[in-house]
This record gives sequence, structure tokens and C-alpha cells, in this order.
Amino acid sequence: MTKEYYVGQRLSLKGQLCTIRYVGRVGGKAGDWLGVEWDDPARGKHNGTHERKQYFKSSFLRPNQQWDRPRSFYQALREKYMPEDAGTGGEIVYFSTKQAEEVGFEKFAKRQAALQGIKTIVLDHMCISCKTLDSERDLIAETCKEIMDLDLSSNLFESLDEILRLLLLMPKLRSVVLDGNHFSIDQGDHPKLERITTLSLSHTLLSWSEIALATGSFLGTTRLAAAGNELATIGPDALPTTVQELDLSENAFLALSDLAHLVSLPHLRTLTLKHNPIGLMKHDSSVRSSSLVSKSIVDVDMAHNAIATWSFFNSLPMALPALRHLRVTGNPLYKNIHSAEGKPLTADDGYMLTVARLPQLETLNFSKITEKERLNAENYYLREIAAEVSLAPEEQTAEILARHPRWTALCEEYGEPTISRAPKLDEVDPRSLAARLVTITFYLGYEDFQGNPTRSWVKELPKSFNIYTLLGMVGKVLGVSPLKLGLILETGEKDPIGKNNGDGSVEWWDSDEDEAVVMNDGADLVSREVELLASTRALGTYIEGREARIRVEAR
Repeated sequence: MTKEYYVGQRLSLKGQLCTIRYVGRVGGKAGDWLGVEWDDPARGKHNGTHERKQYFKSSFLRPNQQWDRPRSFYQALREKYMPEDAGTGGEIVYFSTKQAEEVGFEKFAKRQAALQGIKTIVLDHMCISCKTLDSERDLIAETCKEIMDLDLSSNLFESLDEILRLLLLMPKLRSVVLDGNHFSIDQGDHPKLERITTLSLSHTLLSWSEIALATGSFLGTTRLAAAGNELATIGPDALPTTVQELDLSENAFLALSDLAHLVSLPHLRTLTLKHNPIGLMKHDSSVRSSSLVSKSIVDVDMAHNAIATWSFFNSLPMALPALRHLRVTGNPLYKNIHSAEGKPLTADDGYMLTVARLPQLETLNFSKITEKERLNAENYYLREIAAEVSLAPEEQTAEILARHPRWTALCEEYGEPTISRAPKLDEVDPRSLAARLVTITFYLGYEDFQGNPTRSWVKELPKSFNIYTLLGMVGKVLGVSPLKLGLILETGEKDPIGKNNGDGSVEWWDSDEDEAVVMNDGADLVSREVELLASTRALGTYIEGREARIRVEAR
């Protein structure tokens, strides 16, 4: 095999970038092989194993491929922005909100290939390799002296130093995009470019320690992107303290506590976590540890994560006490949400409950939270808590309120709502129809209506019936005029009666005296009875329970 192939080499095959991870023979196969790791994970169909021996993790290829031709930086620049046959027309693209001018504009030819007035250059997917710059150093320095924004995504750079040597030639450079480049970073000293404030290292598969090492050359960075790097946690390796905006979208974080080391960034204000599987505040909720992630972050984007419970939002103010702006669309919680009574709620209802749980929040999903919206949200949440408490047994009240940390504050703000406790299994709901009915046993006095075959019957009646109605109903059953009836309610209670002292005077019972003696002497007690006189008075004013006994007498 020729010496042109080596481990760590970056190649491109039909536009697909890869890195050589193995060079040599494979088992008993004839000839030499290249083990390559594709930048596109869908391309790595082979795990680098042959006959139970693993050489690397990716695919085997023969060296004699039609590899795409690599370009130097200046070759790519001339090819895209300064072609010899430059004419009119062309396409305008935008990068970092600024206009980037593509190949084909007549002005380039007129300005003799100098990029005068152009501040942004996009050279992505150009197979650029800059292992040597000596022959182009002066050309690049002169041509790119006004460039401020540079996109070098998905090229063939093999090391950070290779990239830094190129960037040092552009004195006004402020923004660099290195997305999709898989390069190595050694532990030695690297050139410093403190003038660069925006750096993107997304989809580079750099570990957190490598990202921290790389940013050590960009100590003026205020905006950093590291999306799509399969990060599952953040280590103690420090980023530049100047970082104000951090994009960690499309990584593998499971809990917000995985980001706890961000507390070391005092100026961090914006954190983007879109498309992560975050659903927990911390992995083990039983461990008593601080959940603080950052004291300075005010803006967080957690759209399309795995948040499925309200407990996450209950803990959010402790993790991010300065939080003011939040995005949470696309989380599973809002697709399966129910009220305290079990009724399905819409995503908008869920957003109201989110606002109510986060009193410091100013915007949710890019919408400003007005005073009226907060008032409605917090009142709605307070009613939901009250409903949840009322539907549960009384002994569960403390447990329920513990799940709603804002209960006390909301009660202080709006007043504590009335809790209509749900009845126990053996009780009747006082709000139900059954609670408004009374079962009455009617029976005829011993000496009354001797010829009437009906001596007793049972009837379930509303407590709202008045006595006139009750007399009419009884008269109809007996075939007797209501005017000839008397209704005596037997309460089942006993009243004490006075004793005759023998001299004609009556000794009256006093509740403050020897109650035990009186109550144990059956001769001193008499059954309490109440005559139900014809009137519009409701039956329920006489009867409190659900059963009663009424004696029917003849007048």
C-alpha cells in the first residue's frame, strides 16, 4: 500500500465525508483495507469486525476508490467566489442573518477577484484541507482581510491547529462555523483568537472536554453552539467565562442536572436544549443535592424534549432562579394532560398551568404573558388544586399539597378556595340526589283507622316536600281527608323529665348536674316526638338524616 493513507486522515467519497480509523489487512482477506468512520451515522453499516476480531467501528473499503479531490482554502474560495468565467445572475444565500453572495456576480470579475465589500463567506462541503498554507498565506491574508463571518462546515480538516493557522490570516473575523468537521485536538498550546465572538462546533462529535479545550483558543466567545455531539453530561472542564449563549440541542442529556457544571459560567443568559431526551430534573430524586444549574440563565429553549410530569416544572425555579423566558412545545406532557376530575385538557390548558407554576416567567413559547393571562392561569391552577384535594380522602391532603409548591403563595394572593370534600365509600355525597332524599316509614297508631288494611308502608321522599304535600300524600294512601290526619315524627331521641317530689312540686333536670344518674335511669326519660303541623315548612327542616319514622294518627 502506498504511504498516502494513514489513521486520522480525512477523505470524501462521492460527497460523503469519512475518517480513516484503520489501515492494513483484515483476517485472511487479500490485500490492504481501509477502515473508515463515516460522518453520516446512517452510512456506517459495518461495525469494523471481521471473523470475531474488531479493528474499528465503521466500514471496510478498498484503497482504490475514486476519492473526491481535496482543495486548498484559496482554491475553494476562487472556485466558488472568483471563477474565471464569472458572469451575471447567481443565487443569494443568507448566513447568520447577513447576505452571503454566491458564485456568478459580475462585480467579482470587475474587482479583479478581490472580495471587496463582502463580509461573509460560505465554503461548506468543499473538501477543503489546509495542512500546508505557505504558498497561499499572503493571498489569503490580502483577499480575506475584510471577512467577518466564515462558514467552513463539513470539510476535510484533520486538526484544530490546521484550522487555527487559517483563521489567524483574517484579522477582522468575528464568527466561525466549523459544523460537521471531525478533527483532533492535542493537549499542547494553541494559537489564541480572542477577537472571535461566535463559534459553532455542532455535529463535530467532540466530547465536552474536547469542546472546552477547543474554546481555549477562542477566549472571547460569547455565542457557542455544540449541538448534535452525542453529549450525555457536562464535565467540570470550563468554557470561556465570556460565553453568554450556548446551544446544546440534539444531544443525549436525560436530566437537567446533567448540566450542573454550567453554574461556572457567570454571564450565561441563553441556553438552547431543543430535541434532547430531557425528562427529569435529576436522575435520583431521593438524593438530597442541589438542583441549581445556573444563577444567570434567563432564556431556555426546551422544545421537543421528554418532559412528561409537572414535577419537572415545580423544580425549575430552583434549578434556574433567573429564568424569564421559556419554550416547551412538543413535550409529551402536553399531549396527555387531564384535569383533577380526569377530563382531557388541551395543550393551551397545559400552557396555562405551566405559567401558573412559574411565577417569574415573562414569556412562554415566544408569547408575552400579560397580567390578565397570569391572573387567569393562577386562578385556574388554584381551582385545580382544590378540586384534586376535594376528590381525595382527607388523609391524602398533605401529600397532594406537597405536589403543588405554589399552593400557599396562591392562597395568600387569591384566598384559600373552599374544599368540598369528596364523600367516603360508605357516605353519600351531600351534593348528590341521594342526599336530598329521605326514607320514611309510616305506620298507623294502634287505636287509629282500625278498619284500614294498610298498617305501615315505606316511602322515599325529597326533603323539599312541605308538610301540606306530605299530609295530602298520606291521606291519599289511606283514603282519608288530610284534615283528619295527624303526623307525629318519632325522632328516636330521649328527653329527661322532671321528678315529682311528693309535695306537688317538680324537680327539673339540669345538664350540669349528675348526668350519668339521669341518663341511666330509664324512668326519667321520655321519647322525643314532634308533631308535623300543616304548613309550607319543608320536611328537611325536621329531618337531618336519611331515614325517619312517622306515626299517623286520627284527629
